[in-house]
Amino acid sequence: MKICILTPRFPLPENGGDLLRICNVSRYLKSQGHELVLVSYTEKEPELEMAKEIFDKIYTIRRSKWDSLLYSSLFLLRGKPIQCGYYYSRKYRRLFHSVVEAEKPDLYVSHLVRMLAFVEKERVTQQTIVEMTDALTKAYYLVSGAKGSLLKRVMYSIEKHVIGRYELRVAKQYPKVVLVSQTDIDFLKKDLKGECASLALHTNGVTLPETFSESYNPDKVCFLGNMVSLQNQDAAIYFAKEIFPKILKEKPNAKFYIVGNKPPKKIIKLGNGKNIFVTGYVKDVNAFISDACVAVAPVRIAAGIQNKVLVSMSNAVPVVLTPLIAAPIPELKDGQNCFISKDTDEFASRCVMLMNDNQKRMEMGRQGREMVKQNYAWEMKLRGYEIFNSSHTHRL
Repeated sequence: MKICILTPRFPLPENGGDLLRICNVSRYLKSQGHELVLVSYTEKEPELEMAKEIFDKIYTIRRSKWDSLLYSSLFLLRGKPIQCGYYYSRKYRRLFHSVVEAEKPDLYVSHLVRMLAFVEKERVTQQTIVEMTDALTKAYYLVSGAKGSLLKRVMYSIEKHVIGRYELRVAKQYPKVVLVSQTDIDFLKKDLKGECASLALHTNGVTLPETFSESYNPDKVCFLGNMVSLQNQDAAIYFAKEIFPKILKEKPNAKFYIVGNKPPKKIIKLGNGKNIFVTGYVKDVNAFISDACVAVAPVRIAAGIQNKVLVSMSNAVPVVLTPLIAAPIPELKDGQNCFISKDTDEFASRCVMLMNDNQKRMEMGRQGREMVKQNYAWEMKLRGYEIFNSSHTHRL
């Protein structure tokens, strides 16, 4: 089959969970013998040579910030999702139309709901798999109540109602809608009243490093995440200000590393050159985290399965995380392959325990790695991705 993949950001380099996801979906489809055509926005010179290793043909267009501002406003006034307006433009529409005419794809994959306006203009809805990934409605309800600028909170408060209606419409109208966690599917099912045959579970996976380090730095604590994301910003600030000071009382030599792409000023300011360090983009995350004593995921705003958890565990680095992001990974066992902590005191004490207890740290790391190995290989999780649910008439 010839499969056209629409993306709002150029997928390479893989410097965020969303890009890691769509690249691995694409690699899987490529491994099944399909021809892949990429149609993507760019914001700078794209990494075309890297992309050619995955995609057979590549079409790109530069995203205009003026278009984003204009169409975000228009979509807001029309009661449509602001994020769909943010990624809409006539130039992309014309490009996509030319690709449809010239390439005549058999199947389309829309990376996130924000690209569906183009699919609908071309009337190829019934040939499209929606890579929804997460139920944004669920995440936006949490974001709208979080700390932050008044403008952002107002915008999220408005968007959560609009995106909620839109996600339900998408689930009813498209033949296959992919999410990465059963908890998100269950969340959407509540309002679908039985009209949910399109919802499909293809959870996140991980490429398991061939080996893991037996040696580690007992003072090194890491947080992984694309720092463009509000949920990661909130988690990093929460840990640095609420949890890490409690750890320092017990472990004064502890070092906290915030690892992730494009940290904003408020995150950069957390770095003090003494015990908190903000790395920015790291080319090889596995190499950077492999000698960490513990990885932390104090995420309070989230939907879906968090790659930061799977990547850390794949390196045999034990993870301390919140119940919110533990729930979508049913194989997690508190006290065995991870620590699931409800409050700041418990979170800090469990980090300190791992920093003090070499045997417990190594055993939990090994069990976490084994859990990922047995349950979260990309190929296993994406098997059958390009096949529509049997209750629909289309099976490709």
